[in-house]
Parts: sequence; C-alpha cells; structure tokens
Amino acid sequence: NNVSLAKTTSTSDIQLMARAINGEARGEPYEGQVAVGAVILNRIRSSEFPNTLSEVIYQSGQFEPVWTGKLASVLSRGANADCYAAARDVFAGANTIGECLFFHAGGGSGLTIGNQTFY
Repeated sequence: NNVSLAKTTSTSDIQLMARAINGEARGEPYEGQVAVGAVILNRIRSSEFPNTLSEVIYQSGQFEPVWTGKLASVLSRGANADCYAAARDVFAGANTIGECLFFHAGGGSGLTIGNQTFY
C-alpha cells in the first residue's frame, strides 16, 4: 500500500532519495526525476536487488554519482527543491516508468524521458 509507505517514510529516507534523484536527474524533466526514484523503489521491491533504500543506492557499481563522489557532494549541500518534491511523490506512489529496474543516459530501447532511457 503506497499510502502507508508515504506515512512511514522517514525524513532521512526522503533526503537520501532526493539526493540520489538530484545526483542522477538534476536538470531532467520532473517526470524523469520521478522515474529515477521509481527505479530505486522498484529495485527495493525486486528480489534481484537489496531491500533497503540505502543498500540499493550504495550497491557497488549501480549508480554513477555514488562512485564518482557526486552523491557525496549532493549529500553535503542538499538537493534541489524539485528533487525533494519528486522524492516525496515517489514515496506517495508516483511512478512514470512502470516496473523498470534500469536506466541510462541517452536513447535506445526502452522508455525515454528527457535525456534518459528507462528499461
């Protein structure tokens, strides 16, 4: 139930999600920011990935801002307001990409939103 998830989501989870979205999709359309958050939640729900927000975001080799240090920079300064809004909406059930578990910059096979393709 997405509504109960939103009610039980901690401030620190919203901050971490917003900062992950900021690292991956800052400057992308709002729908793309929601899509990045939805991929993260889809991974939490999937048996193929870890089952906590932090474990999914920090899983080795998965999110470029983690290994480049960009996420650490966003963590220290905070995310944009639109990324916080996208994070809150994702925890409340917003999803623009269905069951997609992956995305990359640029075109290709899948659903393209802004400069990213989700699959």
